[in-house]
Amino acid sequence: MGGMLIPRLKSSEAMKIFSAHENALTEGEDASDLVDIDELGVANPTGGSAPDLAQIKVWREDVVARLSGIDLSSLDGRQRHGLVLGRAIAEVIDPVRADAAHDGVWSYLSLRVFPDVVHARWPGERSQGKVKLPVDRWIGGAGNRDRNYLKLAWRRWMILGDIMETASPLLGEDEFVQLLERSAVARNKLLVREVAKVILEYGPDQPGGRSQFARDFMKLACMKTGSLYLDILSEDEVRDFVRREAKGVVRSKARRAVG
Repeated sequence: MGGMLIPRLKSSEAMKIFSAHENALTEGEDASDLVDIDELGVANPTGGSAPDLAQIKVWREDVVARLSGIDLSSLDGRQRHGLVLGRAIAEVIDPVRADAAHDGVWSYLSLRVFPDVVHARWPGERSQGKVKLPVDRWIGGAGNRDRNYLKLAWRRWMILGDIMETASPLLGEDEFVQLLERSAVARNKLLVREVAKVILEYGPDQPGGRSQFARDFMKLACMKTGSLYLDILSEDEVRDFVRREAKGVVRSKARRAVG
């Protein structure tokens, strides 16, 4: 059952739980021991209904079941984990868009409901005997880089899910950063989707590799937004713009490779 409001954590609560998780992992506890769905937290008091404990359990069980068997030791496995996770959140939890804009929603899901899922992908490192987790991946927002793993996985699926399903290889972390973390471009969903398509078409045997092509092309796209208001263009016009500019980048890279 989707469309329910998700409980939230305040920034201070999230940091307290995050520190407790680091301590627990340092002391050798398993990431699954960090799950705490009995503590529901507080959802937005207006605008919809909040889930009860039984519903939270269903969310957790269904999402975790979909992730079962994914090998995180390989690059492809890590990329697929994010793809499957994003789709699971969209289909199982189905966050209300306005609710999903609140950082506390994602802190709650990361720290209370799915800490083992986040830990599997972002386990951090041990420094001077203590486990240090990447706070931006576990919490995000509230003064940190907005890279909460669950939030990014969901957002990537919502924007690029159908494109990623047929991609081979899947988009990598650096390519996602280029597509979705440049404010001049990220707000235009149509533009992001068309750019993603040309990035995925750039073959591994072409000059510089796909990630470098993504960086070069996104720099150009951002520069073009300064003189061209892309938001008013039709779907066909955006597609033509992206294809034309991509061809220019490819030709430029080919000339540099030959020279």
